[in-house]
Amino acid sequence: MLGAGIAFVVNIIVSEYEKIYFPKSHNRFIVKSRRGMCILFSILTIILVLVFFMRIVIPQIAQFIRVLSAGFPDMYNNIVAWVMQQSDQIPGLQQKLQNLDMDGAAVFQKGLQLLGNGAFGTVSFIGTVFNAIFTFVLAVTFGIYILFSKDQLKAHFDKVFRAYMNADRRTKLYEGLRIANETFSSYFLGQFKEAIILGVLCTIGMLIFRFPYATIIGPVIGLTSLIPMLGAYIGAGFGFLLIVMMDPLQAVLFIVFIVVLQQLEGNLIYPKVVGGSIGLPGIWVFAAVTVGGGLMGIAGVILGVPVAATVYKLFSQSVNKRLRDRACQDRQGEV
Repeated sequence: MLGAGIAFVVNIIVSEYEKIYFPKSHNRFIVKSRRGMCILFSILTIILVLVFFMRIVIPQIAQFIRVLSAGFPDMYNNIVAWVMQQSDQIPGLQQKLQNLDMDGAAVFQKGLQLLGNGAFGTVSFIGTVFNAIFTFVLAVTFGIYILFSKDQLKAHFDKVFRAYMNADRRTKLYEGLRIANETFSSYFLGQFKEAIILGVLCTIGMLIFRFPYATIIGPVIGLTSLIPMLGAYIGAGFGFLLIVMMDPLQAVLFIVFIVVLQQLEGNLIYPKVVGGSIGLPGIWVFAAVTVGGGLMGIAGVILGVPVAATVYKLFSQSVNKRLRDRACQDRQGEV
């Protein structure tokens, strides 16, 4: 399953390169080498992206965690002390704060422990990493085989469908697969481009307005914006925690900056980058993120939107067809 997913994602890039690699040429060498060269270019592109993350984004995230771990305990202790001073009229709140009996460092360590348990459970971390690497290598190898053989696989599946399905059902199946492919491809390409643009704009804007930790917070917001709707605000929340430890006023101004940037991104950049290809109203996007996250975690959050958009388009087509058929029947009845 993972290998098929990797093949699908890589095939999006392969298809883009096939549009560039002399698409109209009939030269025998170019025709025979087109698939292999485009797969090679796609793999190199992915490697370059991974190197970018490893050399630039990952160190910034590591620095983000170090800064947060250094400043969070003092900030937490100061907040608790302030709340204790302001809660003289609320004895119950004072009692609960005293019952916590945890300072800022203990709270931070507890949070890391919960994240660690959620991520790895009782399984050895080293064993998990090696197992994940081995599985990923096998999946990548399987995915590459799929890419090289996709024309043969398509012909084989078409033969099976023609053997077991009538022409009308095959037409509906192919139309559904076409819509799903277009929706998923547009969604993943759009989200990736949007994440890069938003991360760069956030970093540049923070440097212009002289917010602290611009080169740390910008990449984090770009990375978290891969999560639909809420991702950028999750990154902004982490950025707020960093800035508020230095200057609370700047932290508030940073939130205002993010809200304005999100409005510009949502109204100007997102329509240009992603366009209307997703075709899913906002309420259903939120529902898809919520349901997908509840069922499959992060994977469900990422995949929920294109799945819901595909179902929405297919259902809309079915409804419109039924309405047209009913309208034709009504006109014939009037005649």
